[in-house]
Amino acid sequence: MRNLLSVAVFSLLLSPVVLAAEPAASHSAAVHNAAVTHSQGVLKAWNSHKVSIAHPAIESLGWPPMTMNFLQPQPPLAELPADTPIEFSFRQVDGGYQLIALSASQQ
Repeated sequence: MRNLLSVAVFSLLLSPVVLAAEPAASHSAAVHNAAVTHSQGVLKAWNSHKVSIAHPAIESLGWPPMTMNFLQPQPPLAELPADTPIEFSFRQVDGGYQLIALSASQQ
């Protein structure tokens, strides 16, 4: 009887730990399967780790116009000069938003 009570108490103590771990795992999977967003903007700065882009509002994400940094994929995308009008695609990943594609705008 004492062993059964010990097992029951131990199980109750561990259940919040297991339940707390589940949302993090499903959040991580959701981040890696995040939808791809497309936009236009102006390239402001470039390095092998991130690209700074000024973009208009992105209504699908509820973002106002802003300048922000996007993570480079590995290997990095081909560099373009600052102030180049661009079209770009990105998705949310652990640690931010990662570029998937970037090209000079055809306008």
